[in-house]
Amino acid sequence: MEKLFLVLATVLVLAASGCGPQVDVEAEEAAIRAAEDEALKIAQAKDAERWASVYADDARVFPPNAPLVTGKEAIRKLFAELFASPGFEIDWEVTRVEVSRAGDLGYVVGTHKVTVNDAEGNPVTDRGKWIAIWKKQADGTWKCIEDIWNSDQPTGGGNTE
Repeated sequence: MEKLFLVLATVLVLAASGCGPQVDVEAEEAAIRAAEDEALKIAQAKDAERWASVYADDARVFPPNAPLVTGKEAIRKLFAELFASPGFEIDWEVTRVEVSRAGDLGYVVGTHKVTVNDAEGNPVTDRGKWIAIWKKQADGTWKCIEDIWNSDQPTGGGNTE
């Protein structure tokens, strides 16, 4: 009986100390990077329908100088309008990806460059930075749940290139 107690106590201590299933954090970081790469392709194709699929159903987007946008349909509408802007072009670079030790949450930091035409038809380019929080879904895919970006330019817009 004493031996059984010792074995059970050892198993409990090992379980509590994190000897449970291990997460391959590097693989999860790679999966999020791949999701970001796909998202960039979708944005560059100006495909608002596919763009909405990047987000979880209850995702929130924090666009600069605009109200909070919540939910896939509202996000799709926001980006459909943005993608339809004359002269719209976008590019971004991922500069950092971190995943929690549990492997269920991650965040991505990056820089962006967005160009649209001004009222006179001249291209205006904005450069800035962004952060996106991703959550692993029950089916194993990663979806963005929080997305915020802002400009490096002074208030009032971008630079004409």
